Amino acid sequence: MSTSIRQALLVGALLPIGFAASAQDKGFVQLTYGTIDVTNGYSDRDYIGLNSRFVMSSGTAILLDISAQDREENVTSVGIGAEVSAGPGRLRFSIEHSNSDLGAAPDWKYALGYRYNSGPSTILDFEISRVKYEGDISATSLRGEVVRYFPEMSNGSYIVAQLRAAVTEPSGAADTGYDVAAVATLITKGGLNIGAEIGFGQISYDLTPLAPVNNDYTAFKPFLSYRLSDNAEVILRGEFVNTDLYDLTGASIGIKFGL
Repeated sequence: MSTSIRQALLVGALLPIGFAASAQDKGFVQLTYGTIDVTNGYSDRDYIGLNSRFVMSSGTAILLDISAQDREENVTSVGIGAEVSAGPGRLRFSIEHSNSDLGAAPDWKYALGYRYNSGPSTILDFEISRVKYEGDISATSLRGEVVRYFPEMSNGSYIVAQLRAAVTEPSGAADTGYDVAAVATLITKGGLNIGAEIGFGQISYDLTPLAPVNNDYTAFKPFLSYRLSDNAEVILRGEFVNTDLYDLTGASIGIKFGL
């Protein structure tokens, strides 16, 4: 099987970034199952992932992510990391490894990030990462995100807005890739949260060092969640992605438990 499946799927984890802001400093365990239909000869796929954050008594957080994809090749990925206080914010580092032989997921991924509160209602987050694939292929990415909490409305609801941008520099002949996404989430007092993400960019990667792929895309990803209790939340998410090479239509369901 060809390494042309490398990064054929724009979204892997199916985890809504719109909910990341609501649990920045809390521990949680989230189990997510998703399925995606892919056009133009690419394999449909199923996904299951376990994402967790365990906060120690010292304030240090341990990060653990495990995922499995049934696609052109069956791939399992395991990531582990930690988050510690550093200056006015928190320093984050992680390492991830997969059993992919065909480039469906990175063989190794290393990431270093920093997050801090810029005022009482704004969070800034930055991350640099390095991925390595089988076949001597690698890429370096730089990502930045701004999270803004808006004032509470008269009914107790409030809006969380996020703006994220990233650039990726492949090691071969592919162009510099980029991603831009905006997310808005309405958090209601009754426990029903509704939001959507819109994004666009260029997925750039190398099949081999001299075989580049540059694939423009647009994306729309609605989501909603409902808090079953103070410590349990169900999350539903849709995926509608149009690219120059293929289209993606998918959905996921997740359940999240606070710790």
